[in-house]
Amino acid sequence: MTIGIEAERANNPVKTGVEHYAKQLILHLARIDKANSYVLYLRTRPEEWLTSLPANFKLKVMPFPFFWTQIRISLEMLLNPVDVLFIPASALPLVHPKKSIVTIHDLAWKFYPESFTRFMRDFLEWSTGFAVKRACKIIAVSKSTKNDLVKFYKLDERKVEVVHHGYEDAQLTINNLQLTIQHSLPEKYVLFLSTLQPRKNLEGLIDAFRLLKTEEQDLPHKLVVVGRPGWKYMDILNKISKNKDIVVYLNHVADDDRLAILSKADLLVLPSFYEGFGMQILEAFAANVPVAVSKISSMPEVAGEAAVYFDPTDTVEVKSAMKSVLTDKSLADSLKEKGRRRLKDFSWQKCAEETLKFLTL
Repeated sequence: MTIGIEAERANNPVKTGVEHYAKQLILHLARIDKANSYVLYLRTRPEEWLTSLPANFKLKVMPFPFFWTQIRISLEMLLNPVDVLFIPASALPLVHPKKSIVTIHDLAWKFYPESFTRFMRDFLEWSTGFAVKRACKIIAVSKSTKNDLVKFYKLDERKVEVVHHGYEDAQLTINNLQLTIQHSLPEKYVLFLSTLQPRKNLEGLIDAFRLLKTEEQDLPHKLVVVGRPGWKYMDILNKISKNKDIVVYLNHVADDDRLAILSKADLLVLPSFYEGFGMQILEAFAANVPVAVSKISSMPEVAGEAAVYFDPTDTVEVKSAMKSVLTDKSLADSLKEKGRRRLKDFSWQKCAEETLKFLTL
């Protein structure tokens, strides 16, 4: 069987959650599947890891200026069809095999349309609607996302399968960091690790952290922010600029640096108004870092009993959640232990095995 995979997201040098998912899934499919042939479709020059895949993985670079998935991969399906086409992020080509599978990560624009530009809202609505109607199977990264898909698109639940993300468990120390990043990091810090866009609620987190620092004046921590600007980010950058005395912004960092920064944090906070999954929760568990997260959408599904929860719209509640972990060592240690136990339910190997099952049915 020949399986085609849209791999340009995995090839993106500036990776967020979706890109990490695509990369790790390809890497783990390569480890577990020697029986099938794969064609990985790329728009740009492949990163080094792609060129080191096994012999049953073929790379096909197809430059194209716009709507690459919808138009260029459609042309490829006409000229060189495959048995199965897998799209790891929503946008199904206009021309596609009968057996096409797509992964839907979230429907954030449905809940927080103001967090997206008008073009992105319209494109996501059209591309997701087209994909979920035409694909033979849909993979949702959480039960929360599956429920959203069934609700908004009136889908048969049997068409949507939940396959959770895994996590990267790199054993890195702060000594691995680039010197410029090492010099920027405070000795003790709380970490925000996500793309800068309104639904991630960084502005609310900064307000809560300011309240915490005012209330606990001896608290040595600063708030470290790691993540590239996404959509509608100018107000967020302005907020960071006005709070430079307590906030350190590192922008996007390389994968190894990201995991090393996480390993030294005293707390990871994910204050989003909505998440399709929340991969950084698992990465924090693997790095032995306690977690405080919003008690909405997929986050309780991922974190289970291994996190302190808060209402992301309540600044005082966010502040109190951070304070409880930073000032109570027994609570922090308990969360770390629960996080380690929680990891047994998630892995990229498991994600790849479950995905392969649907690709080869």
